[in-house]
Amino acid sequence: MGISDRHHFEWLTGALGRFEAQQGKLAALAHEPGPHAIWCMAGQQEIPPIAFIRDSLGRSRTEVVFFDKFPTGPEVRPLDMNVLEGLPDAACDVLALFRASYFINNPPRFLAQARRVLRPGGLAVIDWLHGVSDAPVLGVQGDEGYGGGSTPRITTYCDPQFPREFTEEFERFLRHVNRPPAWTNIEKPGTPVPFRERVRRALMSGPRGSVTVAGYGEAVREALEREGKHLIGPELMEQYFKVLFRDARYFYRHVGKFNLFLLTVLSPVGK
Repeated sequence: MGISDRHHFEWLTGALGRFEAQQGKLAALAHEPGPHAIWCMAGQQEIPPIAFIRDSLGRSRTEVVFFDKFPTGPEVRPLDMNVLEGLPDAACDVLALFRASYFINNPPRFLAQARRVLRPGGLAVIDWLHGVSDAPVLGVQGDEGYGGGSTPRITTYCDPQFPREFTEEFERFLRHVNRPPAWTNIEKPGTPVPFRERVRRALMSGPRGSVTVAGYGEAVREALEREGKHLIGPELMEQYFKVLFRDARYFYRHVGKFNLFLLTVLSPVGK
């Protein structure tokens, strides 16, 4: 995301700080005997939110292991996050997946494996993308250049509590979804809009869409299903994880990108 990095990492780190201040889950893990492990899926370096988790667990006692399908250095283990079956059971305290959850191609399989590799009392920390950088749209349209090619964005998460708890963030996003800025190309994000069309759109009055905060969950589900993509909802998530903490941030006002991100801190069911 480039220019968004600082804002995104500041948000994640601040949200995790609030989570820990409220619930003290990382401190509880830190008091468990033995060394600790953070597994970073689709990650190749210690970004600020990972540093926060590591410091909370005890830096000298905590190993950070990076896994990526396309490793760029010897310290990163080659692994597709969609194929975790080769990893041992109950082997990490925290599984982190930042800015890559849209690569999940089989949600039940991923959630089951993520739960399996966590130790009792462990946590999964995942952010979920809604929209696309170049245009305010529902879902996770567009491709992400990854490993030298294009990989479709196919999965996100939302539950009814998110829009109720973070109404302002959803309202900001949906104002753009319902009336996109004149210069954005909804049909082909990233492609310039002809000047005359931009003028015509700018002169139009009123919204062109009618998605509401209350109806967001169903609207995004329908948008994804039309494209053969997945919305993980509470009915699936609750089979594997309990949501301990939520946060949301719409980044447009900071960096001019139409990214709505939802953060979840998850506890494995039955552990």
